[in-house]
Amino acid sequence: MATEQKQGMRNQGQQGAGMQEGRTESSVIPDKDYNLVSVLYHALQGAETYARYIQDAKQQGDDELASFFSEVRQEDLRLAERAKLLLGQRLSGERQAGARGSA
Repeated sequence: MATEQKQGMRNQGQQGAGMQEGRTESSVIPDKDYNLVSVLYHALQGAETYARYIQDAKQQGDDELASFFSEVRQEDLRLAERAKLLLGQRLSGERQAGARGSA
């Protein structure tokens, strides 16, 4: 019976967990902020990957494809910058709210 309960709990944790595997409701960072960090991370990972795709296309003499991957990379970098800005605003807002609350 205890094994069934553990399996049930593990299955519940897997449902809807997506990129938040292992997170609990008592996590230090709110889900919305965690999601923003995740977007930032994945946008930067994508930009790094696309840089390799650009090199591959250039090595094979496909300038059109290299240009396309460059556009995609620039879009990911733009999104990463926006996510970074939003995260900074939220983190500084939390610090300011915390400072006001403790005064």
